[in-house]
Amino acid sequence: MVKKSVSILVMCVFLMTASVSYAASDDLLTGMGQKLFRGVINVVTGWVEIPAQIIKGYDRGFNGNENNKIVGLVVGVFKGLGDATGRTLSGVADVAGFWAADPDSNEGIGIPLDAEYAWQEGTAYNIFDPNLGEGAFKPIAGKLLRGIGNTVLGIIEIPGQIVKGVKDGAPDLGIIKGIWYFASREMDGASDIYTFYMANPKETKGLAFDETWPWSAFGENIK
Repeated sequence: MVKKSVSILVMCVFLMTASVSYAASDDLLTGMGQKLFRGVINVVTGWVEIPAQIIKGYDRGFNGNENNKIVGLVVGVFKGLGDATGRTLSGVADVAGFWAADPDSNEGIGIPLDAEYAWQEGTAYNIFDPNLGEGAFKPIAGKLLRGIGNTVLGIIEIPGQIVKGVKDGAPDLGIIKGIWYFASREMDGASDIYTFYMANPKETKGLAFDETWPWSAFGENIK
């Protein structure tokens, strides 16, 4: 157990060092800091979603109908439990993977939380707009598919970034970037898979991958 923990720690230090060597920029370090900060806050305050959603449910009513306040309150209880779990687990993922690159956006991926932080009002997402299939099933499936794609095929980032680096005259940076991106996609993918049916933050915080999918760099540069 100790050896495994040490190995993981060494790997994380290597990846952070490698990533800084690849792009020692304000964007990279700022992204890491923001991701870690948001993760800690969400882990500590995720439970706040429960009373917050109960209050919001009562105030907003059910499905935007303020005359259905009691129904809205009941729905708020269940939404609060779900959002609290989703926020807390996304926080754990942010803390554990603060060093990792992130997808460029969560637009259309998963059910978004109302706001950046649990105590903020934000905007409620309507899973029935335009219908349950488009509003709920599609983004949930999109999150699961992104997670599977990143986890199963993340390894392709290594040859892809190496080929890209060779074409750009920087094969050494391609190797570093490939390893970093591979590890990042494994981390991000695992988080997406384990929480695919739970609410997640609307925005990503870490430095974004250059490409949307792990195979994109290889496909675009092997020609």
